[in-house]
Amino acid sequence: MVHLLLSGEGLSDIVRCTADTGDICHSQNFQPGPMAWFVDQWVEKVLGFEFSHIDFDQVGFVSEKSLGKHCKKTSGGRNIPLPGKKTDRETGYFSRNARGLGELAQKLASELQGTVVAVLFRDSDGTASAGRGTRRKKVQSMENGFQDAGFDYGVPMMPAPKSEAWLLCAVKSPSPYQYCDALEKNSGNDKAPNPLKEQLETALGKHPSAETLSEMVKDKQIDISRIDMPSLREFKAALEDAVVRAAAIRR
Repeated sequence: MVHLLLSGEGLSDIVRCTADTGDICHSQNFQPGPMAWFVDQWVEKVLGFEFSHIDFDQVGFVSEKSLGKHCKKTSGGRNIPLPGKKTDRETGYFSRNARGLGELAQKLASELQGTVVAVLFRDSDGTASAGRGTRRKKVQSMENGFQDAGFDYGVPMMPAPKSEAWLLCAVKSPSPYQYCDALEKNSGNDKAPNPLKEQLETALGKHPSAETLSEMVKDKQIDISRIDMPSLREFKAALEDAVVRAAAIRR
């Protein structure tokens, strides 16, 4: 059975650990966010049978803080890698995170004596990532980081410009799931005029809390299979490829 290892920025996207369990916390010690359910449901679709990795404790999570500590430890205390052919100062943050997650995934696979697919979530645009290069460069940097770790089943999960755009596609009025490409042209900055978070709140008619969004995705009120946007298509294809190879599924 393929095991999943996820890393994100917090409960609003992937997950939040509810206990300090070292580098990796597992299902009984974390609260899944909406993007974790996206991953879970798409993996289930690729596998072709009903099986929630979250519900059956086949998921591990690495917090952004824990991943940063691991990366710093393995790099000898350096926060930023030296620029080279595959990485530079602009996108080194993403390659460093992917390499660290790939290393932890390999360690977990060895402990489980199985196969692990790792998903690294980062928003592509916003105040935290401003100045870190274009989205394509960031995704490529993640891919390079997984390669540098010698890890074959790493998947970048990078919405354009952020996860609220994917979620908004499913609930916007008057045309949910339709004409969603334009949402990717919105600013990811929450201080911009009419930010995506406010648009999502208006569409829902209530505050878009992580708990609310997680339940909506889990119950498929927000259905990943119906959302058709360039950045999500890219993620779906990459995750499907990794799962097919990891599970040795014949296509």
